[in-house]
Amino acid sequence: MMKVIYYYSFLFYTKILSDDEPHATVIFTLSFTLAISIIGIINIILAYLIDNDLNIYEMIGIFITILGINYWVFIRKGRAKEIIKEKPRFFNNHKISILVTILYFIITNSFLFWTPIYIRHILEIK
Repeated sequence: MMKVIYYYSFLFYTKILSDDEPHATVIFTLSFTLAISIIGIINIILAYLIDNDLNIYEMIGIFITILGINYWVFIRKGRAKEIIKEKPRFFNNHKISILVTILYFIITNSFLFWTPIYIRHILEIK
């Protein structure tokens, strides 16, 4: 799944936005959206278990860790170039691949908005 999302994000940053460093932008964007999701899930679990959530430094640490892992996996190991040559798709369909990629970014970015509200609700109830 990440191959397809990487590939279509790369196409977005090369064909639509014409970025100078599309690989770096894709890695940063994927890391940010993945970090938002992971931080949201961790915060929900912590709110239920210990009535607390992550502080800003822990969130930044999670993001930097994910960014480093994605950089190592995609750039240092050369996987990004392999993905671009491979041109992966979901069910070999261009439209489905675009739709899934857009849905991925909508869902992961929605964590940024609804998670704090949900955590506040959890903490107020307890």
